[in-house]
Amino acid sequence: MIQLIIKRLAIAIPTLIIIIAFVFGLMRVAPGGPFTNERALPPEIEQKINEAYDLDKPLIQQFGIYLSKIAKGDLGPSYKYKDFTVNELILSGFPISLTLGISAIIISLLLGSLLGIIAAIKRNTIFDYAVMGISLIGICVPSFVLAPILSLFFGLYLGFLPISGWNGGNIYNLILPVVSLSLPQIAIISRMMRSSTIETLNSNFIRTARAKGIPKRRIITKHVIRSSILPIIDYLAPATAGLMTGSIIIEQIFGLPGIGRYFVVGALQRDYTLVSGVMILYASLLMFLILLSDILRAILDPRVKIK
Repeated sequence: MIQLIIKRLAIAIPTLIIIIAFVFGLMRVAPGGPFTNERALPPEIEQKINEAYDLDKPLIQQFGIYLSKIAKGDLGPSYKYKDFTVNELILSGFPISLTLGISAIIISLLLGSLLGIIAAIKRNTIFDYAVMGISLIGICVPSFVLAPILSLFFGLYLGFLPISGWNGGNIYNLILPVVSLSLPQIAIISRMMRSSTIETLNSNFIRTARAKGIPKRRIITKHVIRSSILPIIDYLAPATAGLMTGSIIIEQIFGLPGIGRYFVVGALQRDYTLVSGVMILYASLLMFLILLSDILRAILDPRVKIK
C-alpha cells in the first residue's frame, strides 16, 4: 500500500507542476492584465503596481517566485479582491462547493447504483426500459438547463423552495442546486452500473455460486455488487472533483458564494493568482481522489496487488 501511494505521488507532483506552468502561461498570454481598465493609469503608478506584485520581472522569474510561494502554501494576494489573499477566498468559498459536491455525489452514487442494479436484475422489463429511457434524458439535459427549470417550477410556480442564496447552509436552500447537480450523475451511474452488473451476472464465478445453491440475495449482496462497483469507483474520482469545483454555473444560477463565483470573476478580470489558485485546488483534489479510488480498487479487487 505504501509503495502504491509513493508511486502515485511520484507521478502527481510533476504533473501538478506542469499544470501550474500551463495555467500560469495561459493567463499571461490572454490579452489585458489584472490592472487594465478603460481608464489607463499614469505610467509611474502602473510601474509601481507592477513592481509591488513582481509583474515587472521576466516570466521565468515570476514563475519561480510563484512556485516558491506555493511550496510554502501561499497562493498569493488577489489582484481584484482588495485586502484578501487567494487562500482566504478559497477557504471561504470551498466549504460551500464541497457541501454541494459531496451531497450530490452521495445521492448520485446511492440512487444511481440502486437503479442500475435493479434494472440489470429485471433486465428487459418495463422497469429496465423506464430507467434506461429516463437516464438517457438525464444525460442529454445538462445541469445548467435543468437548474432554471427546477427553479421556475418548484421555486416560482409552486413556491416550495427558495431559488437563490446560501442562508447559512439551510437544507431548503441546498435542495435545488444539489438536485440539479446530481440528476445527470444519477443517469450516468445507473447506466454504468447496469452494464457492469449484467457483465458480472454472466461471469463464471456467479454461475459457480448459483450451482452451489447459494441464495440469490447473498450472491447479489456479497459478490455481484462488489464486482460491479469497480467501474463506478474509477468514475467517481473525476466526477466528484468536477462536482465540487466545477459547479460554476450552478453556483451562479442559485447565487451561492462558492469558489465557482471567484473563478468566473477572476477569469473575466484577469486575476492571475485567483484563477491559478482555483485550478491548483481542482488539480490537487482530482489527484487525491484518483489515488483514493486506486486504493479502494486494490482493496475491493483481489486481482490488484497492493505493494
